[in-house]
Formats: sequence, structure tokens, C-alpha cells
Amino acid sequence: MNAKLRTLLIGGAIGSVVGAIAGWIYYNTATVEVDAEGKEHLPAISPGSAVKLGLGLLGVLKMLSG
Repeated sequence: MNAKLRTLLIGGAIGSVVGAIAGWIYYNTATVEVDAEGKEHLPAISPGSAVKLGLGLLGVLKMLSG
């Protein structure tokens, strides 16, 4: 296995784990609403929060890339 493929696989695995942890944290900290049928609904993330999160992630990636 060459270095490029190995790097992509490791990065994809790390990204999957980080994404799953982020979803778990969001689920546990957000107020879950239950409708009349008993289905759970999470509130949508505001566009401003999404932009802040995206810029923060880009900053972390820039730091990691050197």
C-alpha cells in the first residue's frame, strides 16, 4: 500500500470517528422535541453557527497541514 492511499484511508477513518462524536455531542446537548406521534426532532443548526464551525475546522486543518 503506498503512502497516498494509506494517508487517505487513515484520514477518512479519523474523519468518520470525529463526525460520529460530533453528532453524539450535538444530540446530547440539544433540546430534543417529541411530536404527537412520539418521533424525536432536533432543532436545526443556525447558518451562523454552521459558518463558525466550518471556519474553525478549516483553521484546524490549516494548522495540521503545516
